[in-house]
Amino acid sequence: MGAAWEDAYTADRPDGELALNAYLDMPEPMPTGVPKLDQLLGGGMTRGVTVVGGGPGAGKTVTACMSAASLCARGQKVVYASYETAWEVVQLRCASAWSLAAQDSVQGAAFFAWSSVVNGAYRAQQERYRGLSRQEMSRYLVGSAMDPVARTLTLWDEGPGRNLAVLTSDNPVSDLCELCEHVCMEDGRPPVLMLDYIQIAPTGDERQEDYERITEVMRTLRTYAYGQNGGNVLALSSLRKVSPQERKDGPSLDWYRGSGHIGYDAEQAVILTTDMEKDADGRMVPCVAEDGSTRGRITTVKNRTGATGTSISTLVYGWCSTIV
Repeated sequence: MGAAWEDAYTADRPDGELALNAYLDMPEPMPTGVPKLDQLLGGGMTRGVTVVGGGPGAGKTVTACMSAASLCARGQKVVYASYETAWEVVQLRCASAWSLAAQDSVQGAAFFAWSSVVNGAYRAQQERYRGLSRQEMSRYLVGSAMDPVARTLTLWDEGPGRNLAVLTSDNPVSDLCELCEHVCMEDGRPPVLMLDYIQIAPTGDERQEDYERITEVMRTLRTYAYGQNGGNVLALSSLRKVSPQERKDGPSLDWYRGSGHIGYDAEQAVILTTDMEKDADGRMVPCVAEDGSTRGRITTVKNRTGATGTSISTLVYGWCSTIV
């Protein structure tokens, strides 16, 4: 081989490996911990960018927090970058989703709804801990049956929560990717990067129009995911206004709001939709059951390693960040 051909031949081959290694070393899909999403994706996230899209209340953040909780419980580090939700709320939502699964498997853990904490339902209980150090509070909770929520959150903090880094500052996406690469270099395994969400993620260039910025966000995520120290990315996306006819035809890549690169650069993409019904006044409203769940569907609109166009019904429990 000539030098020019040798350069081209090896340019994108990790460590000069051959195609046989792709067969022998191909990683299994990484389960998100959201069973119906994993079913649609053929087992979970493949390496690259997985986009979860949906309108307000459809379950995007529910999906991300439930997945983050499951991944952290399995020992996987997660960097959760939120540009819309406060740090405290993201932590509580992830811990709430974990508590639902942990109540039957982790001694001392009890299920709690994050929304009840935010709404002040436990305010009287919280007062008893005012002025206590973290060590004093941990000792107080050992063996205590008085406050299952505080005890459960302590178990989360000392267990799966140690694998979760929640970032809520205006970090450009390139900085997030660089952080994840450093985690990989230190620990040998890259974290899962979760981005909430694409349309408001900054690039560091305030002069960019929305289309240009969203395009750069997706290209940066894709470059990171396929890099030598890259890992899986789960990115949330809002949707543009969809016409009644488009809703009738079903979800497609065109539904994502902003740049078409959301669809182009994604390895996998799904869209969450909410079932609607008429209320007493004839207005179309979401289908909400007595238990607070919202009925909807999740549909694959892109999957480079599997089927697209498949759809599964869902129940979204926003108040405890769980989707079934």
